[in-house]
Amino acid sequence: KQWYQRRVAITAGNEDQVKELLTSFGQLKSFTLVKDSGTGESKGYAFCEYMDHKNTDQAIEGLNGMALGEKKLIVNRAGAGKNNNSNATGLPIPISGMDIVSSLNEATEVLCLMNMITLDDLLDDDEYRDIVDDVREECGKHGKVRNVVIPRPIDGQAVPGQGKIYVEFATPEDCKKAAGALAGRKFAQRVVVTSYFNLEKFRKRDF
Repeated sequence: KQWYQRRVAITAGNEDQVKELLTSFGQLKSFTLVKDSGTGESKGYAFCEYMDHKNTDQAIEGLNGMALGEKKLIVNRAGAGKNNNSNATGLPIPISGMDIVSSLNEATEVLCLMNMITLDDLLDDDEYRDIVDDVREECGKHGKVRNVVIPRPIDGQAVPGQGKIYVEFATPEDCKKAAGALAGRKFAQRVVVTSYFNLEKFRKRDF
């Protein structure tokens, strides 16, 4: 995989970046970014449906609560809490003016990288090993890397943290350098999203 240096800000009209996050969990059947009929600007939320409805829960697990700038994604099923049997996933997403960087004020030793890998990447042993090596090498340019963990499906079932890459650094300072350098870059044509992750939870594999 190739890394591309390109800092990107998601804006109201840039729905392609939102799709990139969603398609990392499976092929989309439909996607609608809701816009104001008068101004054409995003209202800050979208709806999508996956070709394979099993991907819906994986996307919710992987994206709900994801920190983007000072915002967090809120991802749930359309009509959640109502009498609604729709298979679509409702995505109230704050989009306007979000920079793709971590929103935590204090860095930890663990960096979480998102929107970099697909389900196919996780299932292919060779591709999986290549990505682990690529991530270790690239992150090693910014500090001492202690560990790289990329959760994979078990017996075809999704696991906590699937779709994310966790990198443990020797110090929070190293982690912060890497976060600043990698956020907004491209990996395999997908824009990298970064967030800090709690060290104790990482060590317990509490993803």
